[in-house]
Amino acid sequence: MELRCDEEVIATLKYPKFYSDRAEVNLNNEVYEFYRPKFFFRDVDIRKKGYQIPFAHLVPNFWGNKGVLDLPRGKKINMKFGMIKKLAEIFEGENDLLATIISRFSFKEKCQVVIEKRSDLLDEYTWIIMLAFYFSQLRRRNSSMGN
Repeated sequence: MELRCDEEVIATLKYPKFYSDRAEVNLNNEVYEFYRPKFFFRDVDIRKKGYQIPFAHLVPNFWGNKGVLDLPRGKKINMKFGMIKKLAEIFEGENDLLATIISRFSFKEKCQVVIEKRSDLLDEYTWIIMLAFYFSQLRRRNSSMGN
């Protein structure tokens, strides 16, 4: 998957192993890993590739339709996840909508990212948009498997 602005590729998301929960995001010549730290947990950790310790942690609620992303320096991002039209919404605080990821019908999986409000957090941690898409994919895969 690619995150694009017009024709420019900003970030790419790939799974190094077939049907793995671990994904890699290449962004600004840096590679970040999204992975589940424990097999049966829904939590997702984020680290730079080559490092063992994660620097961010996504904790979804029981249903997986909301989550809190803990960032460095005590910053938090709230996320809401949908299944059909709106794949994800990214909030700073409870009600300050920063971005929406909207699913577009096509034979290839396409989404539109709408930046609702400029944010220093999204500027600094652009990979958050890819994390929202990654978690939406995990949710769909797990629901199709009956988990």
